[in-house]
Amino acid sequence: MTKREATAIVFDDHLLFADSFSALIERLELFNNVHTLSEEKELTQFLIKNRKSPVYLFLDYYLQDKTGLQLINEAKRLNKNVVIIVMSSVVSPVAIANILSYNPHGFVSKSSGFDTILECLNTIDSGQQYISPKIHQINSAASNIPFSARELEILQYFASGLSIAETAERTYLSKHTIVAHRRKMMAKASVNSITELLSYARKQELI
Repeated sequence: MTKREATAIVFDDHLLFADSFSALIERLELFNNVHTLSEEKELTQFLIKNRKSPVYLFLDYYLQDKTGLQLINEAKRLNKNVVIIVMSSVVSPVAIANILSYNPHGFVSKSSGFDTILECLNTIDSGQQYISPKIHQINSAASNIPFSARELEILQYFASGLSIAETAERTYLSKHTIVAHRRKMMAKASVNSITELLSYARKQELI
């Protein structure tokens, strides 16, 4: 097994899984350092502090009150060398297609064996995206998602309670562009309000 000159971060609010997975990759000496984090602020500060260093981020999809999707784009902005591997027990085809629209470097099921994790890391090291067979199988049944990756990101911010101005600041877009995206998403979902849009998105497991 190759030791990577990089730091690994396991970001998961299920501490039992996070601690056991961190201990495993630490024991096998796959990375220089391994950290377990569960707070978004801690993750943000770490990525900013180490913005020029290679970081492998093992990210859970289901977090306490939201999904981890908006963290994917945020992590990519804060550290250009970050490698993002989504680890999740999600089984919804729509949710899986949603995650894949964010183009993580890897996507594995939490029930995968460690051989799958090693295969994932080796595939990513060769410059390719890795999606575990279990995820591929479920994704083959996915229906088309009506929203673009940018629209899904904006939905995440709306679901977090951010205003149009705050969402514009987070996404580096103008307020007019955010309003246009919101109008387009409401038309796609055939709804008449942001409340109905968020309700639709939750039913489709998009947020």
